[in-house]
Amino acid sequence: MTSAVEPVAERANVRTIVGGGAVLGMLTAAGVVVFTLLSRALTGTGEVIVQSAIVLGGGLVASFLPAHLVQPRNVDGIAWASLLGLVGSLFFTVIDTVLLRPLDLYHWTWDAIGGGSGFWYIPVWWMGAAALAWLGAWIVAIRAGGSQVNTVVSPAAVTGVLALALFGLLTVVLAPFHAAVMALGLALALVLHVALAAVLTRR
Repeated sequence: MTSAVEPVAERANVRTIVGGGAVLGMLTAAGVVVFTLLSRALTGTGEVIVQSAIVLGGGLVASFLPAHLVQPRNVDGIAWASLLGLVGSLFFTVIDTVLLRPLDLYHWTWDAIGGGSGFWYIPVWWMGAAALAWLGAWIVAIRAGGSQVNTVVSPAAVTGVLALALFGLLTVVLAPFHAAVMALGLALALVLHVALAAVLTRR
């Protein structure tokens, strides 16, 4: 991992995008498997806590690993990081289709809703993965302010804290105590962090 004070430059080569996408796809598959197996072993509050932790951790990886690999400093770097996120979702789709579906780890409710086809929601997954990486890279690029310093860990940590706070607020005020609410909290935290980073860097 690059030192916090070591100069870095944007990396937008094929090896970074494809290789990083493969790593992200495999990490996503591992997270899905762990989520599924633990969901079978747990119930009640413990299940929600563990699922929410996996969703938060996985979401932060999906959002900031592309930025860590690409090191975006401008709009082009942000776009390349978003592409890496998309490539990661494509790798996961292949792993999911070839390995996880035959193992029957979880129910394919969305297939049933779509009349037996998953191609009505799989592209949404691809777009979501690209959007997470885009937001994470945007935050990193804004906070870097054009500098050549690796600033990925701190933005990820701040986003995680914001997500936890929003998760708590949502479950108290509006939504049920559920891992899906953590996913919503993370998405809102990313958007909020973009706005906060933009305001703070202009001061």
